[in-house]
Formats: sequence, C-alpha cells, structure tokens
Amino acid sequence: MNYPLISTDDHAWERRDTWTSRVPARFRDECPQVRTEDEVDYWVYAGTRIRALGTGCAAMRPERDAVKRWEEVPEAAYDPAARLATMDADGVGVEVLFPQAAGFGGGPFVSTVGDAKLRLACIQAYNDWLAEEWSDFSPRYVAQALAPIWDVDLAVTEIRRAHGLGHKALVWTSAPESWGFPHFNESYWDPLWATLQELAMPVALHIGGRSSLPDPWEGFSNMRKLSAISTTAITSNVQVMANVIFSGVLERFPDLKFISVESGLGWVPYLLETADHQYERQRLWNEGMSLRPSEYFHRNCYVNFWYEATGLALRDQIGVDNIMWEADFPHPTSTYPDSKKLVERCLEGIPDDECEKMLHGNALRLYGLDGAAIEAAL
Repeated sequence: MNYPLISTDDHAWERRDTWTSRVPARFRDECPQVRTEDEVDYWVYAGTRIRALGTGCAAMRPERDAVKRWEEVPEAAYDPAARLATMDADGVGVEVLFPQAAGFGGGPFVSTVGDAKLRLACIQAYNDWLAEEWSDFSPRYVAQALAPIWDVDLAVTEIRRAHGLGHKALVWTSAPESWGFPHFNESYWDPLWATLQELAMPVALHIGGRSSLPDPWEGFSNMRKLSAISTTAITSNVQVMANVIFSGVLERFPDLKFISVESGLGWVPYLLETADHQYERQRLWNEGMSLRPSEYFHRNCYVNFWYEATGLALRDQIGVDNIMWEADFPHPTSTYPDSKKLVERCLEGIPDDECEKMLHGNALRLYGLDGAAIEAAL
C-alpha cells in the first residue's frame, strides 16, 4: 500500500485531569475524575461511578484483560506522543478518535444527571482537550465533538464552536429518547442536522450510544460476558440504521452523512434488501420517501469493518464507497498489534482501487482530511 491506513474508530483515553484541570473551580468536585474504591480505580461523575477502568486498554495487555489501577494503564492509551509509536508499529497512519470515559454516545454528560451548567462545562472541556492535546498535536488524529443533548440550540452553538477548534464530526446518540429527550426522528433536531449538513460534519453513531442495553446473564464469566455484549451490541445498529433510513431525516437533509460505528458490515445487505422490500410492499413513495431505502443508504451512510472477510465479500451490495476500516484501538476487540496482517487477510483478492477506497480514500473524503499534511507527518 502506498497510502496510510485510516482507522475510523479508535479511543483516546481522557487523562486523569482532563476535566479537573479545565472546568471552572465550582465544578471540580463534580466533574469526571478517577477515584479509588476498594483498591479499584473508577471514573466518577457527579458523585456516581461512570465506569471502572476495566478492559478499555486490553489490546496492549499481554492477556488482553482489565486493569484495576491507573498506574497499570499503558501510556499510549492517553498520551498522543506515545500513541504515535504504537500506530507506527501497527502500520496505522491516522486515527479517528472517540471518547473513553465520556461514553460512546456522549455518556453521562447528555443525561439528566448533574446541573446543566456542569454538563455543558464538561462537554466543552472534553472538546477543548481533544482538539488541543490530540488533533493539534498531529494531523494523524481526527477529533470528533460531543454536544449537549438536552437543548438543541446549545448543541448547535457547541458544534459550531467545536468545528472552529478543528473537530471533523459529531459523536451522537442514536436514541436521545432513551434519556427522556425528543425522539431521534422528531423535527426538534432539524437545527442540529441543518448545522451539521452546512459544516459537512458527519454524525458518528457508535454502538452502545444509548442509555442502556439489555443486561447479560449473571452466570457469565467476565470474558464470556464481554464477548456476548460485544457480539449483540453490533447487531443493535441494524435497528439504528433502519431507523435512520425510515426517519425522514435523510429526505430533509440530503447531504447529511451518518456512520454506523463498530457495528461491522455483514448485516447491511440483509437490511437493504429487507428495507427495499418493505418500501415496495407499503408503497412508501406515497409517504414522502423519494428514494428507495438502499438509495438513501448508498447516498448518506457509512459502515466500518475490522475483521470481516465474509462481509467484504458482499461489498458490491453494501457499496465500496460506503465502507471504511477501523482498528478500535485500544479496546479488547482491536486488531492491534496485527492490523496490517488482518487487513491483508480480509482484503485478499480484492482489487487495489477498491482497497484504497475502503482503507483510505473514503475516510479522507468523508472527514475532509488534508492528505498532504498527513503524509508530511508520517
């Protein structure tokens, strides 16, 4: 390959002081911070545990297991200089960054927990931190913003501010209604969609980006539970993308782009075939859908893969222009430290021009990245 691999789903761990060093003094006791309870470190927000450090850096652990204390966390999880060294070793050129403690769809800061001014201060601190310490550090990092979900006008204001800082996309929830806010499909959100369309900022819908998922069986071991959650969480985005297609949002905002993140791609042909069938049977052209569901998908939607050779065999149905690659570093399902090897296995026999699109070109175009700056930074 004579182009850098662009991974469209990786996680920058927030430093211990990401929020305590940035929010106003009156919020420092309530903002996210690491506290130790029973010899285990947890992220705590507004007096409530958000999450243990857990398996979020498992890809760098010999047994791909959990950490209990911050001192066990590899530096490359939270330090951008150290991260570049791991990327070089793994053959990865660019990372599109998602939160860790802040949650994959905005997490606790979009809930009703905590004063609204506290929530906004935390979101702004996160967006400032990711831009200043990561994307400003190197063009090999792509920042994606968080935004308030409890007030669409506040969300629009913060998105414009974050865009000015260099953020390229929005990390959003597929189900604001699961926190008690207006449904994803409501016209209430149209100012948000209009702003994102204007700024050419895609919307990243990461698996797990809602308030809750069904509880796994209590009899699972920790590793079986993690495997079961990861497998079923991927299938949840079939529902997410079906809703996006039928929501009417893509009719009202034809240039707005959505990305189904860390959900793989083998399910897409089923979704498109089924959705097109229902479109025909229910005559949805009479209800304002000017395109078939598969046409909306091919025009507006993207998915990413990290191990699915079987899914890639269906790439013509999915759309080669709609597929991107991810490493999901440093999570337990990550391709690290074997990304190049797994990419070669998955793409064996696929024409070079198609590989270039899926591994590099589609992401470069979608996020509006500066290819020359990236090349110069390698």
